[in-house]
Amino acid sequence: MEITFKFQRGGTRAQPEYVDYQIDVPPEMTVFDALVAVRETQDGTLAFRGNCSVGFCGDCTLSVNGAQKVTCLVTVGKTQKDGVITVQPIRYAPVEKDVMHDMRKFLWDKVDTFARGVVPNGGHPVTDEELRPVRKAMRCTTCGLCDEGCTVIDVNLDFYGPAALTKLYRFAFDPRDGITAERLREGSELHGIWDCVHCWEATEHCPFGLEPTHLIMDTRDRAIAYGIKSGYGNKMLERHYDAFEESISGKGWLDERSVALQTYGGLIKGGIKTLPLGLRALRKGKATLKPHYKRPGADHIRKIFDRYNRSNAGLRKEKQR
Repeated sequence: MEITFKFQRGGTRAQPEYVDYQIDVPPEMTVFDALVAVRETQDGTLAFRGNCSVGFCGDCTLSVNGAQKVTCLVTVGKTQKDGVITVQPIRYAPVEKDVMHDMRKFLWDKVDTFARGVVPNGGHPVTDEELRPVRKAMRCTTCGLCDEGCTVIDVNLDFYGPAALTKLYRFAFDPRDGITAERLREGSELHGIWDCVHCWEATEHCPFGLEPTHLIMDTRDRAIAYGIKSGYGNKMLERHYDAFEESISGKGWLDERSVALQTYGGLIKGGIKTLPLGLRALRKGKATLKPHYKRPGADHIRKIFDRYNRSNAGLRKEKQR
């Protein structure tokens, strides 16, 4: 079939410039192989990434007709629209030339933060059942599609992103590893697991069904089970967590004023920092000075918290050893 590739070769992300290439290829050919054919037969200066051609390395991720794809896994016939395939670089990644982006700055440096190998804990031989969730995370090819779709990276390029945090999960949940608490503490630092807004876009974008958003949520739960509420560099998060728990378990519902004050350092320090916002909220009727009363049934909610804390006491002791 005759295909026109509109290939971004210059300009800016806001105002890109394109060069058209026509090529006759079978519809079952992958987009990546078709791009290689264009480069080999028409223009050897075209620059794009690619390596394995079988969906294993994740290098060939591109924006294809406005959708982010691992180009060696999609065919020309299913991708083309009216005989046209527009090829652009993925968002956020620094472009080196044409649609060839710098994967190290975009992704690999972040992944390397959590990619230390397993540190043996000298424990018992593990079963296949214990390793099953770990093996699932190990299938990640770091193609970058989850990061490309991440709504947090859209506003904060320093966020580690779901691909790197999937790597964190891979080691933090490995029953053979002996530094789980240390890994969870590292993941709880600024721009780590607690910056995820659980929009589920990462899970929607993953081409292999690894559910990276779920893995981040599971890692959070594991950190809390270990008594780890923040990293060393963001104690405000731990204060927020404690204030939230204290409010719900004590009164049965959220006291937003108290949580805000304690998160920012207590009555005086927190009061100074939140005063402008508090005054605006009062003027618009979104806040009140009435006392925060205890709701009926609050004692039952308190028992739920107590039961949860008792059930995780063992993991907390393990973390302290």
